[in-house]
Amino acid sequence: MIYFDNSATTKPYKEVVELVARLMSEEFGNSSSLHALGIRAERILENTRRTLAETIKAQPEEIVFTSGGTESINMALKGTAEAFKRTGKHIISSPVEHDAAQESLNALSAIGYEVEYLSVDEFGRISLDELKAKIRDDTILVNIMAVNNELGTIEPVVEASHIIKSRNKKTLFHVDAVQAYGKIPINVRELEADYISFSSHKIHGPKGVGMLFMRKGARLHPIISGGGHERNLRSGTVNVPGIAGFGLAASMKFERMEQDSKTCGKIRELLMERLTASLGPMLRVNSPEDGVDNILNISLKGVQSETVLHFLEMKEIYVSSGSACHSRKNTVSRVLKAIGLSPEWAKGAIRLSFSGDNTEHEAIICSEAISEIMGTVQKM
Repeated sequence: MIYFDNSATTKPYKEVVELVARLMSEEFGNSSSLHALGIRAERILENTRRTLAETIKAQPEEIVFTSGGTESINMALKGTAEAFKRTGKHIISSPVEHDAAQESLNALSAIGYEVEYLSVDEFGRISLDELKAKIRDDTILVNIMAVNNELGTIEPVVEASHIIKSRNKKTLFHVDAVQAYGKIPINVRELEADYISFSSHKIHGPKGVGMLFMRKGARLHPIISGGGHERNLRSGTVNVPGIAGFGLAASMKFERMEQDSKTCGKIRELLMERLTASLGPMLRVNSPEDGVDNILNISLKGVQSETVLHFLEMKEIYVSSGSACHSRKNTVSRVLKAIGLSPEWAKGAIRLSFSGDNTEHEAIICSEAISEIMGTVQKM
């Protein structure tokens, strides 16, 4: 099996699986309980909070645990909008955000918030000049992802942060770092964002676990009511085993990040070289050269992406037609629409995404399989 869909999810590290299983069996106490089991669970929770905070140069008290990237994003956008609705209702975002952000913004727009979108270039990169021009006195929030999940484009979020704070110090900034975490360095002191969303299962951790960085002094309105867990910001019994697995996965991933990046870069380059040589004008590369090493989005001319996916699956090669969250909807990606990709190219787009566990030999096999199906298309 060749798994080139690591942006959808990653295979958990063996050590992570073993840790989660052990804690579920042995340390099953509720971290809010006052007895010994609960106190041990709380200790595991807080040790993990410190571990994860260190990976982004944050303070432990700035980390709020959630059920994943989607909840973190919803919490940041909806919670901030509710908390600052008396200050203003103007929000700025980009048209290439993940569905978790886009649908949250749609929901806010439906109840009276004004959501304004920046234009993007052919790789989905925002215009900083346009951002500067659009910030107003009543702009309460700007939302920009750090790395695009479909194209691998690295957005200029540090520069954006500086522009936002220079234009309006009251404007809050949320960064979706789900695809960036463990791929590129993130230092919250340099980024100066108010909220940053993260997910565990994108870095070989368990599913159903995430975190929201919330800058000290920032505030938001909780979107989940209950027992007041996580400093009254996110109610619900805390998933201690999953969070501990997230912490271990982060520790392991950050030790391997540089080597993983080199491995993924070689695979990405090899695939582009071989596919360009074999397909020529039937191939279009949608990802920028300076994007993250682990994502390669390409378009194949004259073929539907679903056809390619099923053909590759028969050879036990797994890729994606884009974001896993919308690939089952059988619609052209709005990200590809936003970058101006023609329908002819958009319908044949596939995303290959890699991890440090992949090999160059797998890239050769995959490129040969794609060339094979395109050869069949040419004959037809």
